[in-house]
Amino acid sequence: MDLDFKRVGLSTLTDILNVVAPPISEHEVIQIWLSHDMSGYDGIENIVYRAMTRVLEQVEGGDLIVNRGEESRPKDDAGNAARELNTVEGYEAAVKLSQVNLDELIKIKDSALKAKKETLSSIQSPTSYSYVYLRVQPYLTSYSVPSTSALASTDGSAPAEQSKQQHLQFLLYLTDPDHNLIHSTITQSVPGAWLGIWDDYEWVEDLVAEVLRVGVEVIGQEYLVSRMGWGGFVTIVLS
Repeated sequence: MDLDFKRVGLSTLTDILNVVAPPISEHEVIQIWLSHDMSGYDGIENIVYRAMTRVLEQVEGGDLIVNRGEESRPKDDAGNAARELNTVEGYEAAVKLSQVNLDELIKIKDSALKAKKETLSSIQSPTSYSYVYLRVQPYLTSYSVPSTSALASTDGSAPAEQSKQQHLQFLLYLTDPDHNLIHSTITQSVPGAWLGIWDDYEWVEDLVAEVLRVGVEVIGQEYLVSRMGWGGFVTIVLS
């Protein structure tokens, strides 16, 4: 049944929210399993760690561990891996691939992580663990933009000419199965033409890394808001 907020006090509502998604505790370790198919970009883990650490500084609890999921490791020698983003075309394809890869990763890790939790609970450790799965999926989109000649026309007689430009974005898809939380966001787009000059100019990598960092902070903030109950109005359905 739907929860009637008029009939419950603030303390009761807080208790319910804490059961649904308990706030991050002082002795909690948030272990992030990172999934992506990019090769030759070894700094992704560091970007995620720094961005999530900055978000968690807002609360007193929560230590952070970032691991790379084995399901997406390159099959060849990592030391000789060519730089490849392994993009997909369009947002919908990025979402579907992210869901498939995270489902696979969760299945791989599920039994081992459950055994770890049982071991910790048996020794009455004050430390609790939350397992979060994050997919970083680059994808390409094409946008129609007015050409230079169309912009120069002022009499309105000439039809507006259009040209298409390709852009790179990242879908960030986060799930916390234990707390039934799922969040996703997309990053600022950057010109797809930059991919062709990535290895020639350091500023390309710097700007793309900054775009990705901001995106991770956004989705990390969404996760923190959900865990800490900062989201304002919440719809809760009790069965």
